[in-house]
Amino acid sequence: MFWKVVEFLVRLIYFRRFRTAKQIGEAGRLLTDGRPEQALTQLERAGRRLHQTLLPLYAYTRGRILDALGRRREAEEAFRVVVLADPESGKADLELAVLCGKQRRFDECREWLDRLAAKPDEDSRQRAVGIRELVDAIESGEREAEFAARARDLAERAIGPDGERPGLPPDLELLDRWIAAAPQAAREQLDEIALLIGQSLVADGAKWRISLALEESVVERVDGTSLDPFATVAAAFDDGTPLSELITAAWQADPSSS
Repeated sequence: MFWKVVEFLVRLIYFRRFRTAKQIGEAGRLLTDGRPEQALTQLERAGRRLHQTLLPLYAYTRGRILDALGRRREAEEAFRVVVLADPESGKADLELAVLCGKQRRFDECREWLDRLAAKPDEDSRQRAVGIRELVDAIESGEREAEFAARARDLAERAIGPDGERPGLPPDLELLDRWIAAAPQAAREQLDEIALLIGQSLVADGAKWRISLALEESVVERVDGTSLDPFATVAAAFDDGTPLSELITAAWQADPSSS
């Protein structure tokens, strides 16, 4: 009878552990489906009865969800838990490198990449190669030169009905008409439009502050105010507001200007 009780308890423990792992996996699927809020709710439900063996999986999933929600400080804390709980894995080191790179903390980004290089996680080490190359390109100025080249390409592209080109600095009214007349084709060039606008400001004395994530790169003026050209162009697609108005409003709304 005693051993039957023991066997029952062991089965119960493993069943609960399996159920929790399944709940964590479901949270990951919700995140992949673009539903981070629901993913976090599901994950927190799973965390109520978390076995220590599932801590690395739980913390890693939590970090990815919090990053998707823009809660980066909390995401960083979650990934640091994984580093401590599963020191052989390099997945969290890679995520921390990316987080730091997105925030332009490139020295810290390199430190995490260096830590990862000494780990046996081959898959994460391979993925880290491209990140290190991108950081090198940012710090050497190669990435900024690429931004300028991409901006010039769009500046010389015929986008108007009569072959009009936006130029550099760009004809914002022409870009607005292109967005209105051919929204799908223009949206495919959203990044290029943002780079063109950003580069026109750089030509006028501003500077790029380049992030590891292209869409988080901003332009900063001498007075410290900054503009996010990617968010500005996205807003033009979303509500049809003219680019010139959005750019003016973005400068005025920048909290660093106060």
